[in-house]
Amino acid sequence: MIRRQNGDRRNRDRRKNAGRPQTARWKLRLLAIALAGSLSIILLWGGELVLELGRTDPGIAAMQSAAAAGRPFDPRSRTMVVTDLRAEGVSAVPRLVPAAMLEEQEDGVQRSILEVDGAELLPLAGISNETTVLCNETGRYAIYESDEHGFRNPAGSWTAQPVDLLLIGDSFTIGECVAPGETIADRLRVDWAGTVNLGYSGHSPLLELATLVEYGRTLKPRITLWFYFENDDAWFDLGRSRNSPLLMRYLETDFSQSLVDRQPVIDQRLRDLVNDGLAQPDETGPYQRSRDSLRSSSRQLLDFLKLVRTRHEFAKLKDVSTPSASDPDDPLLEAILRRARDHVTSWQGELFVVFLPGVWHFDSKSDAPSWARRDLRDAVARRAESLNLRFLDLKEVLENHPDPLSLYSFRGESRLGSPHMNAAGYALTGETVRNMLQE
Repeated sequence: MIRRQNGDRRNRDRRKNAGRPQTARWKLRLLAIALAGSLSIILLWGGELVLELGRTDPGIAAMQSAAAAGRPFDPRSRTMVVTDLRAEGVSAVPRLVPAAMLEEQEDGVQRSILEVDGAELLPLAGISNETTVLCNETGRYAIYESDEHGFRNPAGSWTAQPVDLLLIGDSFTIGECVAPGETIADRLRVDWAGTVNLGYSGHSPLLELATLVEYGRTLKPRITLWFYFENDDAWFDLGRSRNSPLLMRYLETDFSQSLVDRQPVIDQRLRDLVNDGLAQPDETGPYQRSRDSLRSSSRQLLDFLKLVRTRHEFAKLKDVSTPSASDPDDPLLEAILRRARDHVTSWQGELFVVFLPGVWHFDSKSDAPSWARRDLRDAVARRAESLNLRFLDLKEVLENHPDPLSLYSFRGESRLGSPHMNAAGYALTGETVRNMLQE
């Protein structure tokens, strides 16, 4: 009995002692895992810090470069510029963005904030025959005299016949942010005096179709050039406007707001917006935008913790495409282009699609927007060609340029936003289109 008790005790002791090395090994393993994890996090955040410190913001660098060279850089907001012009006796107005007049309702529907006799009204341009303050990206505000329907054209463009070229598009087409004489349309007028520019800031494919339907039949151009910039398919462009029942009606063959005949009403409604406090998004001066961006420490900290730059670099190594908020192959884009083609051919005109790339394609350090996708150009080209439309690829032209970044208002993606082309970029675009048309 005593021998058995001693044996049981020895067995218990062996089991107890056997567990101690096992527990110690697990503790060592957990400690090693914790140390490896901590080291990995330190290395990742250290790499993120190196990437952040090694990347000078292109927009701020452009301002600093201008200051170092002694070039003037206007720090005022658009509202301040309008106010100063009015103080000098100039009847100036800010650029008004039709897309920004769409307001989301509780059910998700986008509806214009303007009404006439209880019916929805959505203008497609600004106030007519006014000094219009556009924007500033290169140091000086672009200011132009709007035409009789609120677009950026010389006086008399609507009455000159015949109209050779009609330009449809967004902010690149209107010519943000360059001086008069430096837009794509200005370059084309050298060879085709009858060129009318109906491009406008913030337009999406649906707004561009609406513009073509409302004004195209009045002008009956021989050739319509539809300029398609990459963000036209993003959520804030086509993604938002597709939720507007009014804009979706432009896919119908007989719908129109009759905007040509309602210009006095449009002007009055838009003046009311301006008089309510220079309404519509204010273009703050570049200096202020840079200060606001730098002050956004919480956002910068969040981006840092999320390893935004590091993940972007890995994505580039893997050649990963960032998904767009909407698919450029979806049936809506084809329906829009088909409706545009049929409308243009109703007066025996011809429709061309011109693809404009974003600056991030040409900057290896650039953070492409969340909606950017590598196959967008091919998707738009397929849609155009399936409808027998001529397609012109500016992306290919810029890729063959010795310094593509020199064609934009600053070199690369910036916390100030994606830049538009500068005068040289618009000139190259105009020359490319001219060569295509002269073939």
